[in-house]
Amino acid sequence: MNKKKIMIISVIVLIVLIALFSIFKNSKSEVEVEAQKVVKGKISPTVNADGAIAAKVTVNIQSQVMGEIISLPFKEGDKVKKGDLLVQINPDTYQRDVASAQAALDSAIVALNQAQVNFEKKKVDYERMVKLFDEKIASLDQLENSKLLYDQAILQNKQAKTGVDQGKASLERAKDYLAKTTLLSPIDGIITALNAKVGETAIMGTMNFSGTVILTVSDLSEIITEVQVDEADFQRLKMGQKTEVIIDALGGKKYEGKVIEIGASAHSSTLGVQTNIMQFTVKVAINNPDAQLKPGMTTRVKLFADEKDNILIVPIGAVKSELKEGNQVYYCLTEEKGKVKKVTVKTGLSDDLNIEVLEGLKEGDDVITGPYRVFKTLKEGDKVKVKKELKGKEKGTEVKVEVS
Repeated sequence: MNKKKIMIISVIVLIVLIALFSIFKNSKSEVEVEAQKVVKGKISPTVNADGAIAAKVTVNIQSQVMGEIISLPFKEGDKVKKGDLLVQINPDTYQRDVASAQAALDSAIVALNQAQVNFEKKKVDYERMVKLFDEKIASLDQLENSKLLYDQAILQNKQAKTGVDQGKASLERAKDYLAKTTLLSPIDGIITALNAKVGETAIMGTMNFSGTVILTVSDLSEIITEVQVDEADFQRLKMGQKTEVIIDALGGKKYEGKVIEIGASAHSSTLGVQTNIMQFTVKVAINNPDAQLKPGMTTRVKLFADEKDNILIVPIGAVKSELKEGNQVYYCLTEEKGKVKKVTVKTGLSDDLNIEVLEGLKEGDDVITGPYRVFKTLKEGDKVKVKKELKGKEKGTEVKVEVS
């Protein structure tokens, strides 16, 4: 074999080696990823919150007078009607106060009658003295003295009238206190809490002390749950909003409900030390309450916001974002002719799993979704090879693709 042939063979071998190396290198760049088709579906964004069952109308029965409780006709769980006697406080002291106030009023009336008689007499005396003075029979001193006595009678009469008014007010106050020893039910309902016993002393509330809550009456015909919603979700709340109420104490039983009240102002969260979190109080009425629901049961509430159906959706994890010319731009990664292609998209509503695509993709497109360790490093132009959709998978479910 001459030198020329050896050189030709060497060049051919080198070309083959380079080609094999290139093929080997390209095959090594292939990685397996996951993808999912763009499908039409439903987006149901939810706001999640925790709360507790309560009656829409709940009345705490407190005493406005101090005294010994001598009667509690009902026990916890009993039904009551409006006007039923709930609590009787010993009225003896207040009955005596009424009798004393009545006696004081009677005395004031007698004093007023006396003052009125004296006033009439002094008035007549003064008028007679004026005539005598005009006829120059009485002196100026006699006239002035008569006028002084008349003025005193006027003041005494006014004072006596004031005494009668004070007596009437005292009597009314004593009667009011006596009436407050009898506490009647203000509503039809059920005794949901009984905090006192016969023989205990009821303490009335003051400005700095709330007083004794003897019992609680609740109207359980309307059941609500009161939840705390973070301020970040406030814009997603609206009156009449559909909700789902889950009761863990009843094995996760679900009830439908609707928002009936949204707090007008935010307040600090009560979750431990996280006082920087502001929340709004939201009341949710349960549509069809039953006897299993009891005040105080904890609830998990889902508030459904702006539901949309028959819209293009992709997994929320398939959408990436980047800052471009000062604006946040969203995009998905798709496959085109064996390479990764970045497609800018316009998004809409989202929930915990999916996000609405308004522009940029069409139904049936494959968007790369994972695995995360590969997905986070992919960039436009990377070579890909997408597997066909696996049989038996429903449209829109996750499928695997290959990237080369």
